[in-house]
Amino acid sequence: MALPTKTFVVAPAAPAQATGTNIILRRLLANFDPRDIVVLARRPDRRSALDSTGLPYPVIMPPSAPRTWRGQRYWSLLASLPAACIGQAAAKRHAASVILGMFPDEASLLTAYMVHRWTGLPLVAYFCDLYMEDRRGWQARLARWLQPRVFRAAARILVMNEGMRDYYWSKYGLDAVCLPACINTAIPTLKPPTIGGPQCIVGYSGNINTTRVGSLRALLAAIGDDRTIVLRYFTPQTPDDLRRLGVWHASASAEFVGDEEDLIRRLAACDILFLPLAFESEEHHRDQLATSFATKSFEYFLSRKPILLHAPADSFIARFYRERGCGLVVDDPSPAALAVGLKRLRDDDVLRSSLVVRALEATREFEGPVVARRLIDHLKSAAGAGKRVRR
Repeated sequence: MALPTKTFVVAPAAPAQATGTNIILRRLLANFDPRDIVVLARRPDRRSALDSTGLPYPVIMPPSAPRTWRGQRYWSLLASLPAACIGQAAAKRHAASVILGMFPDEASLLTAYMVHRWTGLPLVAYFCDLYMEDRRGWQARLARWLQPRVFRAAARILVMNEGMRDYYWSKYGLDAVCLPACINTAIPTLKPPTIGGPQCIVGYSGNINTTRVGSLRALLAAIGDDRTIVLRYFTPQTPDDLRRLGVWHASASAEFVGDEEDLIRRLAACDILFLPLAFESEEHHRDQLATSFATKSFEYFLSRKPILLHAPADSFIARFYRERGCGLVVDDPSPAALAVGLKRLRDDDVLRSSLVVRALEATREFEGPVVARRLIDHLKSAAGAGKRVRR
């Protein structure tokens, strides 16, 4: 699919990393003619890196401190100035017409903003998470300076989900546009899920951080000494990492699966897939948790296995899953409530099949060509100096 204009993408890391925003960006760009794309980004984290030589579009990776160095928040921010200088020259060299700035961190957003100011190219800012609401200390001061300027400068503000869109409208009067993460894999036909034997395999995919730890610890407490339940982690983190986080279990295994198709096959070999969101977090603002949506949902949907979602009742992801009936929602933080949810999914064949059917239906909202056409429209408007609407 051809983009209407040459697009200069500023991202936190080259889209050759099997985690987070890099997955979102790689899937999105796969829907376009690579001749219409240039990417400016840091080198991927080697712990979850894929082969970057296979990317079909040019990726410019400015010098940056190794990710193993301490103080990454400072190093990445300091690197934004030379990155912007390199980006300014690259945008002119490649005759870019619009900038797409990805936010999961302030360094990539600041770089995109500086390239926009120095080149005069229109800016489309894509927020995958809330920014100013989820920063403390010096990062909060930077956010209070940077976010309003990006809001004023951007021809379009894109957000990851409807929860963020509603939040930006209610708090800032900002008419943001929802551009969800996309799925490029063919949607499979229904295969009725069954519990394959005396053991029930519970799978979890992705990084484990403070937004997941509390629910995972509750899951371990719910499992207790039940030897019929086996826990499988698909994560770049090692068993020692998981032990330090307090989320290791005697039945657990952990492995990193970078290939998306292989990951879906591994998830399909599980019986139940666990999707946690913190009920409380010292590191993240309540609004950040309430508006987030786990992109691992897509691999879960495609695996055709029932999903057990553990999340606060007022969170966007809980509302999404309830409205579409694509997972069993447990909105009580207690291990006892999770134990009840696990038992329901193990015992109820009809419930498992219904959840899988509805999950496959929900998947169609995120098909790559559908999302790509939305982005094309917004980039075309931005290149024509379109403006967002304020009330």
